[in-house]
Amino acid sequence: MRLVNIQLSPPVSFNTVARLPLADNLLAISEQRKSGLILCKEFHAEFAGPGAAISSFVEQPYRAVIAIGEPELVTSKTLSQRRQAYSRRIQWGRWLSKIAEHPEPVERIERLFAGFEGFFGRQVVTSLPVEVVAAMVGVLPETAKTVQERYFNLGHAGGPTYLFPQDQQLTVSVISWDGLFRGDVVQPLQRATTMQEICRAYDLLKSA
Repeated sequence: MRLVNIQLSPPVSFNTVARLPLADNLLAISEQRKSGLILCKEFHAEFAGPGAAISSFVEQPYRAVIAIGEPELVTSKTLSQRRQAYSRRIQWGRWLSKIAEHPEPVERIERLFAGFEGFFGRQVVTSLPVEVVAAMVGVLPETAKTVQERYFNLGHAGGPTYLFPQDQQLTVSVISWDGLFRGDVVQPLQRATTMQEICRAYDLLKSA
């Protein structure tokens, strides 16, 4: 599988990004595509949707980066662009935080699934690795798996019913920055993929 037609606007390479002054080293997810990134950190995972700032020098290191769809990254150079990108990141963070504040773990997972299904469709939600889902809202992976299977009737005759045609389904993949910039082959993910496997794939992609 390959991320196709991914370009930076203006064009930026991974090595160039690494050399940019900190004030300029800010990227954002383009708002022109239905896509997003799940940023896996040491003890939790965050979601950055369209318009959100990423790769800020003040962030914790990423253990892995998971792409939903085919995200396009754009540079945020002006003060206005950076403010907008940070504002979008804060908005997505608050959305996830409100879900995580619910006291019942099952309700947290259900609300997260409902939100992602509304944004990206059912195929994305049924493909999200359960350990990643659990890390986003602070529940046990077993709870996420149980709710996911019940919520979408996975394993039943006929399988899940998708909300859009097969050729329009978005993919869930682990990526590296360098690979994202080049449009390289990425590693597709399924709900049974463990966090350890995701991090291992991320490290391999980074070193390729």
